[in-house]
Amino acid sequence: MKDYPPIVLEHLENLTDHTGVIQHAIFSIPNRRTGYTTDDNARALIVALQEYDRTRDRRYLRMVTTYLSFLHYAQTPGRRFHNFMSFDQIFLDDESSEDCFGRVLWACGEALAANIHENVKKVARRLFDDAARWLPTITTLRGKAYSSIGCYFYLKGDPEAVAIRARLESLADSICAIFRANATDDWEWFEPFLTYSNGIPPRALFLAHQITGKQEYLDVALCSLDFLNKETIIDGVHHPIGCNGWFIKGEERAWFDQQPVDPMCSVMANVAAYEATSDQKYLDLARTVFDWFFGLNSLNEPLYDPVTGGCYDALTPSGPNFNQGSESTICCLLAQLTMAPYISMLSEE
Repeated sequence: MKDYPPIVLEHLENLTDHTGVIQHAIFSIPNRRTGYTTDDNARALIVALQEYDRTRDRRYLRMVTTYLSFLHYAQTPGRRFHNFMSFDQIFLDDESSEDCFGRVLWACGEALAANIHENVKKVARRLFDDAARWLPTITTLRGKAYSSIGCYFYLKGDPEAVAIRARLESLADSICAIFRANATDDWEWFEPFLTYSNGIPPRALFLAHQITGKQEYLDVALCSLDFLNKETIIDGVHHPIGCNGWFIKGEERAWFDQQPVDPMCSVMANVAAYEATSDQKYLDLARTVFDWFFGLNSLNEPLYDPVTGGCYDALTPSGPNFNQGSESTICCLLAQLTMAPYISMLSEE
């Protein structure tokens, strides 16, 4: 068995103050000048919920309260969400992206499904229910996918929520329609390019299939994930699509900079595929992607910092970007928490 490091939230705690999690770091020191984002606080809420469920340690319950309070403050009078906040707690935008909107619903859905006290669930439900009116207006692929994942977790917490199930099916149907409109025999994907967080749309469909049993969701999820794995796992090494140019169909792909959010999303997608099919190959692929964080990558450089428990911000052509911001650290933690139940099942190749 390969020895993986324990799950520790110390660096996430160091990045977190009474307001929320600070966006960036100077190496491992919080960079207060960069303020906060709703994106990061939503993802941090998911980590804190899962770690509290895993350990029942009350300090993680305090973190849940901090991050959920941030999301509550970020909700606009129109029931959407701000994203960017300065360190002096002034929001810098009128409204967030659809990605951010969907991530908030994902986090609130996780809270509703969590083994946690009702006060947390009541706040999360109110935020979700107030925002749900905007679900029919979402147009972007990842906005739909994140929101669909939020609906899935909402339904895990409240299986009788008929209106949310209808929203979930509408979102999943729309994701499948996007796939049908863009996929070809040699490019089985939702868009004519591979960019960021690519594992999220397949994962959304795997989870929608769990709720509805609709075969189309499973078929599209497997087809698109198989394509993603083929393009990003080469000779047993995960190579996330580089953000410095992405991968446009018919053009040369970008190999760098590789961002931790992409391996995290692919870990989650492959684990979801394993849970949907019981096919061991997806668990093995999830492990291959997971190992990106620990040195099985393009440069054989670990992104995980065993001293802090944080994660470096990117893998560049010359090595890691040694800043340990909140997004990268949270993504590594989410990958660890996703893999934790399965580590004992995996053996060395």
